[in-house]
Parts: sequence; C-alpha cells; structure tokens
Amino acid sequence: MEDTTERLERLEKGMRRLEEEWTEVYHKFRVLQMRVAKQVQRLDANSSHEEPQKVEGDGAAPRASSLSPRMQRIQEQILERRRRAPAGVVPKEGGE
Repeated sequence: MEDTTERLERLEKGMRRLEEEWTEVYHKFRVLQMRVAKQVQRLDANSSHEEPQKVEGDGAAPRASSLSPRMQRIQEQILERRRRAPAGVVPKEGGE
C-alpha cells in the first residue's frame, strides 16, 4: 500500500513539473509569435509607404516590384542571360 502511495505522489509531482514546463514553453512560443507578428506589421507598413519601384522588362511596360534594388539587378542579369542564350537552349542556374 505504501509503495502505491509513494508511486502516486511521485507521478503527481512529475505531472506538476511537466505542466510548469509546458506553461513556460508555451509562454516563450507566444512571445516569439508576437515578435514575428510585429515584424511583419512593420515590414508591411514600410512597404506600403514606399513608392513602387519600376522594373525594366524585355520591352514590356514597366511594372511595380517588391524586389530590393539588389534583387532587381540579379533578376535583370538572369533575364539578360536568357535573352542571349540560343533558341531551344535553357541555361543552367548556379553556373553549372
């Protein structure tokens, strides 16, 4: 009988520890989730205040882009390589 009582107390104590740990982990998760949500809000607010940037295409009318200036240059380089490639040949990305 004593063994059963000791075992029950040990299990209850372990369960309380698990509940405390879970509460702590859940709190950390919520804090991280709120940080990410705030960062997304800031990014959305910043992007909505900026003027849309124009991208020069292959003779088409310029269009708004969400790409940074650096990424726009990289995209233009990729498009230029594709335009220079002979018809029917698809250049491999990554320099292979």
